Amino acid sequence: MNRYFEAYPRAGGGILTLPPPPLAEPDATWNSYNSEPAAAAARLLAERIKPERNRHGVNVQKLQWRRSHWVDGFPAEMVSSMTIADVSPRFAVKRILILYENAQYREAANFINRLSHGTFKAILSQLPIDMFIEAMPHSVSILEALYGKVFLSSDLCVKTLRPDTVLMRLVKLFSGSSGCAERWLASTRKLLKVIVLSEPKLRKSLMVRRRALDKAVEGLGQHGLVGTSDETLTNLHDALRGEFQKLVDTYKSAVQKLEELSLSGRGKDGVNKGPAPVQASHQRQLSLKQNDIQERLIKNKTLLNVVEPALENKSLAILLTILKRRVEYDKDALFQFTQLRKELEADADHVVAPLLMRYSHACEQVRWMMNFRLHIFGRQ
Repeated sequence: MNRYFEAYPRAGGGILTLPPPPLAEPDATWNSYNSEPAAAAARLLAERIKPERNRHGVNVQKLQWRRSHWVDGFPAEMVSSMTIADVSPRFAVKRILILYENAQYREAANFINRLSHGTFKAILSQLPIDMFIEAMPHSVSILEALYGKVFLSSDLCVKTLRPDTVLMRLVKLFSGSSGCAERWLASTRKLLKVIVLSEPKLRKSLMVRRRALDKAVEGLGQHGLVGTSDETLTNLHDALRGEFQKLVDTYKSAVQKLEELSLSGRGKDGVNKGPAPVQASHQRQLSLKQNDIQERLIKNKTLLNVVEPALENKSLAILLTILKRRVEYDKDALFQFTQLRKELEADADHVVAPLLMRYSHACEQVRWMMNFRLHIFGRQ
């Protein structure tokens, strides 16, 4: 059995071993077949093996992707390399602005992600961040790229990208009638992830804003009927008028009683005799008899019974407390509504309560998304 075999690749995989051609001369060796005619014969045998084809009939072994028609849709630098060579800051800013003006937000984000750290650091202060924020949610992919690059850099601060303004802009988007579109939610979540990890205090400020809005909405409902001292329900102004009328009547009775007591003491011997008590000596006060003291006690007690209801009018005190509280409620509601009018550009004749409730709900949605990101990263 011959020990020498020639190995060739099999079309379906594996190795095809073929025995060498028979020796024409008895004294010939295997090395004698390495001549040019033998090599040509081997190549001819290899060409008889058909190349592998896929099910679509395309010659896989001869396919060169650089010459394919679908490569023409990519820029030359992307085909040659998936990274951008270091470009000048001026060219980078111009490129980003051109892509932004042409509404190619995703392309601009990809360009930003592929910039070197030095170039990105040089152009960060030259980028129109306010314009990008105003164009949300369309430009949210650009902001996502900017925040991601800054967050991963050790020498850049996220505050330069105005995260508080971005957060309020997101709340405004969620407060709209249609809300934030689904196609922007993924980038929004990533953006909030960077904000909540970089500026955790913004989450607390958003919660404070929501509570203030809820308090203002609650205060708008605290202007109903109130109870009176005669156990009836009426509006606050009528209740106050009734209590003040009672107070006026009480004061008139007190004045009348003082006049009667003053007249009853004239021309009689007693405590009212002589100079006023403040001008009298201490010895005179100690010289009073039982009848004098008893008479003074009756007069003072009678006067106290007349004046005391006016001074301890609990119903009036309660109504005045309610009045003060309602004044603060209305001031708070108008303050919150004025702020929202500036942020949302709402009309002055807009109904207040629905606007406050919608904005409060939007704050809660954004805060929930921020809490969700904290839960994922174990920072509750």
